[in-house]
Amino acid sequence: MMQKNPVKKFAVALSILTVLAIGSLLAQMVESNRNYERSLAHVQFLATHLGDLYGQLLQLNEEQMANQKKYERIDLLEYKNATFHKKFPDFARIVDFAYKTSRRYGFHPNLVLSVMQVESAFDPLAVSTAGAYGLMQVRYAVWKDELNIDKNKIFDIEYNIELGLKILKQYHKVSEGNLSRTLFLYNNGYKYNNSGYITKVNASIYNQDANSARPVPVGR
Repeated sequence: MMQKNPVKKFAVALSILTVLAIGSLLAQMVESNRNYERSLAHVQFLATHLGDLYGQLLQLNEEQMANQKKYERIDLLEYKNATFHKKFPDFARIVDFAYKTSRRYGFHPNLVLSVMQVESAFDPLAVSTAGAYGLMQVRYAVWKDELNIDKNKIFDIEYNIELGLKILKQYHKVSEGNLSRTLFLYNNGYKYNNSGYITKVNASIYNQDANSARPVPVGR
């Protein structure tokens, strides 16, 4: 029996080792490529989410700055309000009550302040020759029974404003929501329409937009 050529055996073994080595190298390359792709995907994921996180941080910072400005403005307004109440306590009382009560009756506070300025110039003790009393110039003889008016309280700031708004609200219903007609009736009853009264109310400084110096639609 012939013995195998040792050179040939070596060549075969070398070929097998070479194939195995190439296969192992290819496997390592494939795995390395997969790891690279995973790493790249991870980096891209981090980049995207870090970008989102950075954007959220910027937004939070902007919101914080905006809130800080709001708090500063609130502090300033509170300071102004406190100072205003000290300097003009009676007028501050009128404004506070007129603001709350006018909204309860469905009117803009500008309307109520403008009416008071035209009617009484904010004098709680004002009395007209026609028998109208107080800030809102309530006609006692006309409304004493219907509103069950306590004449001893008619000059009281809150009581008088409440009476005036009850009357204004009643005229507003009669006028079917027509504010101009409502003001005509409030000023003149059912006698006639006085267009000059509307002009005075609209011209009131309490009915002006501070930014534009133009009339605000009263009663909105």
